Formats: sequence, structure tokens, C-alpha cells
Amino acid sequence: PLLPWLRWTSRRHGCGSSTEAADQRTLSAGHTAVIERSFTFPFVSSQLGCVDTEEADIYFLIDGSGSIYPNDFQDMKVFMNEMISMFQVSANGVRFGVVQYESTPQTEFTISQYNSVKQLKEAVHVIQQLGGGTNTGDALRYMKSLFVKATRYSVPKLLIVITDGESRDQVTKAAEELRQEGIVIYAIGVKNAIKKELKDIAGTEDRMFFVNDFDSLKLIKHEIVQDICSPEVDRTWMSCKNMKADIILLVDSSESIHPVDFQKMKDFMQLIVNRSDIGADKVQVGLLQFSSEPQEEFQLNQYGSKADLRRAISGIRQIKSGTMTGKALTFASSYFDEPKGGRPRVKQYLIVITDGEAQDIVREPAETIRDKGITIYAIGVLHANNSQLVEIAGSQDRVFFEDNFDSLTFLEKEILFEICNPEDCK
Repeated sequence: PLLPWLRWTSRRHGCGSSTEAADQRTLSAGHTAVIERSFTFPFVSSQLGCVDTEEADIYFLIDGSGSIYPNDFQDMKVFMNEMISMFQVSANGVRFGVVQYESTPQTEFTISQYNSVKQLKEAVHVIQQLGGGTNTGDALRYMKSLFVKATRYSVPKLLIVITDGESRDQVTKAAEELRQEGIVIYAIGVKNAIKKELKDIAGTEDRMFFVNDFDSLKLIKHEIVQDICSPEVDRTWMSCKNMKADIILLVDSSESIHPVDFQKMKDFMQLIVNRSDIGADKVQVGLLQFSSEPQEEFQLNQYGSKADLRRAISGIRQIKSGTMTGKALTFASSYFDEPKGGRPRVKQYLIVITDGEAQDIVREPAETIRDKGITIYAIGVLHANNSQLVEIAGSQDRVFFEDNFDSLTFLEKEILFEICNPEDCK
């Protein structure tokens, strides 16, 4: 990486010097819990963001159709201004432009028009919503000429698309043509946006984001900025290249988990698989679930490809009984051993996900696992008991607490960063 690194977190950076702080945010729109989350960014000074970052030409392409309420459109403007504030804006540094679209696109301002954060924020503030339909494909085609007119040679070109619904026209070809010009596209969907369409726009799930409401855009701005500031790093450590590891997922399948939330947990596991370099000599993934009794789904060496793992995860069924986490930990211990596909000479990790308090003792079985050199991460959702999570993980540094199952979507990169960058830097 070209930039020094800072771990902005209440947890410890895995490698090298760091500055520590807590990034806590209170969610609105009915969410009152304070969420704590950690992110990795290029070095920052007085505020979190990109300082002395590489040059970049960044356009926002925002949906201004009639399906978006005025207060939601305002949230989108706030999101843009918060992102702009995280960069060093100048004529020769990072530049921003905004295009709004509905049935037809409209340039609000080009990337060469304003050269300071103050000017950009004022320009965003006065943008008025257009109303009308949602022709995202036409808007994407419109962007091609704008990038051609103002793009600087060898400077990264990025497009951030925000939409709340399905496009009335085709987006795939238009987006592909932009990517062929070297333009990196981030697709952000809100509310009724179509996830397949978002992936077609971005070209990859890695740059596709979905939130349930416009107020939640603030939850993803850090991750997008992180990716923009260090795309090379993101691609490298996020895919755990050249790393050997055994990862077992031990997931709560008790009756307190709603079926919709159980599916979100499966989606999280799919993300872990998608981000890992799967193979017999690379990363192996096993899956156990538990309720009153533990249950094997598949051992570490059972599947050697991402496709097979994804299919196996999709096929699991919720048990729906009690929450005997201690019994499940005892059950899980042997799955790291060679007879069950484990490789004791490589890094081994247990990721425990639970939504409630265990009905049995967890400290002793968790210690037994950790004594074997296995690192445990404990993820608690909703009504999980933090003291028990610490007993499972052995340290608060390896405990993650989420207010709801939707938040798991934002956690998989953080978990994999910890796994791919262990404390000994190996």
C-alpha cells in the first residue's frame, strides 16, 4: 500500500502501531441502539477520512425519481456531503461531480467545477429533486461522455450510483461499457432496489451495497471510502490471498431466531465464503449449527470450492429449540483435528454466532478450544450476553456485537481483516 495505515477502532490493530478510538453512531429511523464498529482507513488527521490520498475523479449518479420522498432525498445529499468531507479536495487532487437522473439525466455540476469541500457542499445543498421515472441505463450511458471530457490521464475514475428502485431500462451493457473505460462503479441500493441489478451495475458483489432506508446510508460510507482510498489493499487482504486457514462457523439455530434472520445469518456465511480463497491448500470452511443439541453440517475438508460451499450453506435447515452453547463448543473442538479434516499446523479459527444467552456453561469448553491454539471470534446479535461472549472469545477484542441481523452484512470484512492480518503479521 502507498499509504500509512490506522486502525480506527475500539479494538487493537493486528499489526504495527495504531491509534485507537471508538466509532459509535446512534441510528435514527426507529433504531435507538448505539452501534460500535471498526474500520480500517488510510491515515487521518483531525477527522476520519483520506488525507494525502491519491488523485481521483469521482462522480455521484443519484436517483431523483418521484418514488423518493423529499426527506429521503435530503438524506442522500447529506450522505454525499459527508463522503466529500472525508477527502482532500483540490483541482489536482480528489474531484467530485454530481449527476441526478430520473427519466433523463441532468448534470448538477462537473468534476472540474468546484475545487474545495466548502464549494462542493454548498453545490450539493442546493440540488433540487427532479421527480419522474427511473431510467438508470440512460443515466449510465450519459456518464461516459462526462468522464471523457474531464478525466485526467492515469487518475482513478469512480462512479457512485444511488438508486431506490428497479430501472425501467437495461443497465448491464451501459455499466459494462463504463467499466471497460476503466471506471470503477459502486452501486448503492435503497429500499426497493433490485440486488441483481445492483450487481450488474457494479460488476461485482464487492462494490454492491444495500440498505433498508436512506438514513442508513451513513452506515456504509466508511466502507466505500475505505475501498476508494485503498482498492489494492481491499482486493488483497479481503480475499485472504496466499493464506492457509481452517475456519469453522458455529451458528445458533435456536427457536428465538426468526426464519428471516436465520436467512440473513446464512447470507453472512456466504459472504465469508465469497471473500475467502477456498481450497485444500488454502482456506477450508466447516459449518456446525446448534440449538439444544449440536449438529454437523459439513467438515472442513468436505467442500473444496466456493460454489459447493455456497450450495451447502443454502441447504441448511434451522433446528429451532434451546440454546446450549457450551455443549456446542465441546462438540466443535474435535472438528479442528485431522480425523475431521482439520490442519493443526495452520491457523485455525472458530466463529460463533448467537442471538441469546446460553443455557449452560461456556467458559470451560471455550478455554479448551483456545488451549489448542484456536482463535475464537464471538458474534452476538440482539439479546446475546456480552459477558458470555467474552468468556467464549477469551477477550473483548474478539467480541462483536450487532443490534440486528442486518448488520452482519457490514461485519464480514472486519472479521476477515482480523483473520487475514493476525497479530504476528504472518
